[in-house]
Amino acid sequence: METVALYLLLPFVLMLLANIPVAVTLGLSSAIFLLFSGTRIPPVLLVSEMYDSVAKFVLLALPMFVLTGELLNRLDLTQRLIAFAQLLVGWIRGGLAHVNILASMLFAGISGSIFGDLASIGTIMIPSMVRERFPANFSAAVTASSALIGAIIPPSTIMIIIGAHLGISIGGLFAAGILPGIMVGLALMIVAYISSRRHGYGELHIPSGPSQVVRTTLRALPVMTIPVFLIGGIVFGAYTPTEAGVAAVIYSLVLGLVYRKLDYPLIRDALISTVRVTASALFIVSTAFVFSRILTFNRVPQALMDLLLAISDEPFVIILIMTLLLLIVGTFMDALANMIILGPLLMPLMVDNLGMHPLQFGIWLMVGLLLGLLTPPLGLCLYMVSPIARVSLISVTRAILPFLLAEIAVLLLIAFVPQITTQIPKLVGLG
Repeated sequence: METVALYLLLPFVLMLLANIPVAVTLGLSSAIFLLFSGTRIPPVLLVSEMYDSVAKFVLLALPMFVLTGELLNRLDLTQRLIAFAQLLVGWIRGGLAHVNILASMLFAGISGSIFGDLASIGTIMIPSMVRERFPANFSAAVTASSALIGAIIPPSTIMIIIGAHLGISIGGLFAAGILPGIMVGLALMIVAYISSRRHGYGELHIPSGPSQVVRTTLRALPVMTIPVFLIGGIVFGAYTPTEAGVAAVIYSLVLGLVYRKLDYPLIRDALISTVRVTASALFIVSTAFVFSRILTFNRVPQALMDLLLAISDEPFVIILIMTLLLLIVGTFMDALANMIILGPLLMPLMVDNLGMHPLQFGIWLMVGLLLGLLTPPLGLCLYMVSPIARVSLISVTRAILPFLLAEIAVLLLIAFVPQITTQIPKLVGLG
């Protein structure tokens, strides 16, 4: 353990403090350990393991889903989802806050991306909420907290990576994320309703008439069928996640042709953005995988397990401690890298020792680390929404605390109530 601390963890921490990108930090600290620690692991492992970590057929689904989100975003189909959300919940007290949250839930099933949600919905909804007498910091807080749903409700690019590296069924994770994603959305809506009612936020809207309901629903229907089409096919075995990604891209291109918005610049920009996002994600995955393998080879998971069991052998206490660990660690480092590193470390403890179902573990791990994106003072989502809303980071931090507490409550329910994540997979034969 002393060798690991000196040659792996110390360089890792120092490079993070020096603000070196996470992927480079993981790769360099792994290289330093392999070259100078005197370990029996050959240095060539760095290259071979990085290659093996991304040379997986199932990971071909990643660029396909990213490309689908990029295409649909550039086709301006997000506006149709927002109009449909306005139809459903815009008339409730705090209407546009609920529209923001519901639009994130609908868009989640298409983009599967937190930052895609922030970029597309945030730039539309935050100015709209401010115009309707919502405070700018409250509008930013609603947008940031609801953006997390993009990775929880399937299809999710993060679920694909977790499933590939932890050996958990991706279709099972997709099914397991449905109920938690809905619960997070409802929890945020409750907080938004209470805050809006207490402080008089927003304007009251009259429910739409029957003709407007039909027209808006029909306009949004081609987009809303995408997650049903994808998840249904995967869950019922019609195609693999990779094949589903390809089908989603084809469907998106067809929609572009139907709406006469598809052209060469749009496709080019979508492809360029997809390459950047995919390459960035896989670079992090590959270096984090090597880092994780070194920790596993040096029996760090066993040491962690012994330490926790020395504190308490009560499952309830250990799960609380590990949940707090996810929230803290997720604040300081990239969520994707954390999942690749912590997943193999924690899975033996949480699944084998404490009896957590693998699907439950995958969703708990993902949601816990993603909440780090909202945790002050380093949560990345806070830094993204602050300039959009033109408010200070401190102001957004104050406004987001009630929403963050609501999401932590859902995270604890995921940790202690397995049926939340296992019931739907069992119903469809994936549990």
